Amino acid sequence: MELRQNLAPGFLLGHRARNIVYTRDKDQIEKGSALEESEKREKGDQLWFRLALFLAPRLVTLYFRLVDLTSKKVWLNQEIEEQICKKRPFNCACFHGTMLFPVWHCRRYPGVVMVSRSWDGELIDRCLKRMGYDSTRGSSSRGGKEALVEMIEMIKERNYCSGLAVDAPRGPSRKVKMGIVVVGKETSQPVVPLVSWATRQIQFRSWDSMILPLPFSAIVLAFGKPTEVPPGLSSDAYEALRQEIEDNMLLASKQAEERVASLKHGR
Repeated sequence: MELRQNLAPGFLLGHRARNIVYTRDKDQIEKGSALEESEKREKGDQLWFRLALFLAPRLVTLYFRLVDLTSKKVWLNQEIEEQICKKRPFNCACFHGTMLFPVWHCRRYPGVVMVSRSWDGELIDRCLKRMGYDSTRGSSSRGGKEALVEMIEMIKERNYCSGLAVDAPRGPSRKVKMGIVVVGKETSQPVVPLVSWATRQIQFRSWDSMILPLPFSAIVLAFGKPTEVPPGLSSDAYEALRQEIEDNMLLASKQAEERVASLKHGR
């Protein structure tokens, strides 16, 4: 699918989301949509996938409820949640590898998240909706710009919070992309980093080194310094804000990991 927008390199930074104009090649769209539908039908016809769609959301929510009930929560910079998150909508910025427990925690804030259009994204989407989230479907490799615009409109219309894995879907790990800056600018909501680490966890050998906290852990959740993204700045200024968000997230991650290390050593 050919998609040309006034989004890059500024990526919406000089334009209002509602004024974005898309130019598409009709034949390529039809072919892409047909392929997408064919993939969905192929998966949907398989018994194991239908079972997974039914069971995964229930098992995932049950698992995180167990982790939540059996684990001690240790908060860092919790005044940020008290002063901002509980008083106004915000954009939650997470690293893909440490987002699982923050997603569970933030279910208390009405919001929208972006999920890829892949078949595993369908499983994730079902899990998130069972936790109470709304979603838009897309990623940087397929439908991401449209999904971002839809997310921004939902935030404005419903006074939602939002959540983005800022280094997804393909990394590099812990490298913040410009999407969260766009959302912050277009919604006038602060960008609030949230990361987690645990004394008992599984760390997968994936591109993001994703962690899965285990029951009976001490889970450290660290908020990072919020960033406001005003309109009307230059591209260089928005890049500086992107770097600021990344630095704040890396600092919060360092604090969380250091606190877990001290807990393991009984300090």
